[in-house]
Amino acid sequence: MPWSQPGRMNEIVINIVDSLPEQHRTLFAEIVGQRDPELLAALRERSKPSVAERKKVEKYLSDALMTQFVGPDYEPTELGRRIEHTIDAFLEDWPFKNE
Repeated sequence: MPWSQPGRMNEIVINIVDSLPEQHRTLFAEIVGQRDPELLAALRERSKPSVAERKKVEKYLSDALMTQFVGPDYEPTELGRRIEHTIDAFLEDWPFKNE
C-alpha cells in the first residue's frame, strides 16, 4: 500500500528507491545495483530498509564516492558531488538512530 514519506506529504511512496527524490533515484539504483543486484531488488520491494540494508547502501555509496576525488585538495568530481547528495538524501530518509 502506498504511503507518504515524512517531509514529503504530497508524494506517494511505494518502495525505498522511490522514497528518494527523483534526481537521486537513477544514480542510487546504478551504484547499488552494480554492487548488489539482490539488495536493489529488495529495496524496490520494501517500504523500509533494515539496519543491515542501510549499512550496505551507505557502504556502496561511500565506496563509489571515494573513487571520485581529484586534485591536490581532493575535491570531488561532478559525479562525486552527485553521489554525496544521494548519500545525504538516503540518510535523510533513513537515518541511523542508535541502531
